[in-house]
Amino acid sequence: MAADMAVTEVETAITRLGRITSDIKTKTSLFGTPQDTRANHDQLNALAKEGNDSVQMLRKQLQSLSSATSTANKSAVRKLSKGFQAQVTAFEQACSSMVASEKSAVELIRRTSTKLDPSAQDGLACNEDQLYAQAQVSVYNEDDLVRREEDIVKINHQLREIKAAYEEVGGLLEDQKDVVIEIANNTEAARENARDGLENVQQADKKTGYCTCTCCYLCTIM
Repeated sequence: MAADMAVTEVETAITRLGRITSDIKTKTSLFGTPQDTRANHDQLNALAKEGNDSVQMLRKQLQSLSSATSTANKSAVRKLSKGFQAQVTAFEQACSSMVASEKSAVELIRRTSTKLDPSAQDGLACNEDQLYAQAQVSVYNEDDLVRREEDIVKINHQLREIKAAYEEVGGLLEDQKDVVIEIANNTEAARENARDGLENVQQADKKTGYCTCTCCYLCTIM
């Protein structure tokens, strides 16, 4: 019963990770449009963190299930592990795409725009949301770009953790594969033993029948 509940929890968490990935893709699609704002990027950072936390939690749950589940239920854990890997791959790709877009935007702004001099603004207004709403701006605030670059560093760090979790679960899958092969080999060995035993019984029956017939024949002659 407890194992079934744990499996259900993992299934729910994997589904939730899929929704997080979809939300990231939707918000990333706003990059460079008038709808893009600093608030949108704050939400993306929160989604990336939530997704990474979910990945790490799932990794621990799958490890626990793999060690605690009976041999008969290993196939269920293997199926969950594959589902986890598929969702993690999609999540990692969404985050990598987001980082690549951010890097390109920041590099373009630094290359084509002028850094705002706080001591000589001359009435120039620098709206941070403008940096997100359009790729080409004439003036930028260094603090705003640094904040974006810090976001990139954070997400890249999370991506490394995500890749490590993916590889760990990949190791679990290999272990489970070995268990499945061992079960198959044991099953085949049991079948062979059963066949050998049946053949021995049949041969013994034939011998017994032959002896009985021989005795009857001898008795008749005598």
